Amino acid sequence: MPRLSDSLPSAYSHTQRGFTLIELMIIIALVGIIAAIAIPNFTQFINKSRTQSLNNEMLALVQYARTTAVEQKTFMRVCKESGRWTVKKTCTDAAEVQRRLDIPPGSTVNPVVTSVTEILFRYNGTSTDTTLLTCQGTDYANGFTIDVKASGSVRSWPRGMTSSTTSMTACQ
Repeated sequence: MPRLSDSLPSAYSHTQRGFTLIELMIIIALVGIIAAIAIPNFTQFINKSRTQSLNNEMLALVQYARTTAVEQKTFMRVCKESGRWTVKKTCTDAAEVQRRLDIPPGSTVNPVVTSVTEILFRYNGTSTDTTLLTCQGTDYANGFTIDVKASGSVRSWPRGMTSSTTSMTACQ
């Protein structure tokens, strides 16, 4: 014989739809904690990527100047100007710009010897000995070093290094 309670709707027989307020608050708290951990790491990742990209562009600019000097059998210079580096035959305002790299705000590409305002490449590919440092602000640990040797060879060292054994100590 069926019982009366079998035909009446039970409080537990409903399928649950949606979230309770407590479950929703717990989810929001967890998302907030994860975001608080992830956002600083993501910002650091973005800054590292910007620095590496700027270093790669500067390296390409220097190599372009060397290649152009050899191909055209002429002297080419990589000139430091206000907020940019350019490739020209002479570092005068009137000289025709072959290529240009604008330095984004907050980033730097500086020669180690601060008096250096140009890198000269001769028609045979040789150059002046120069070292450039690429950094995001003063974050030298994540900066890059570009070495230009007198022989004309151009090399970029890994992040935070000025040679195979020496770490960067400044971005100046």
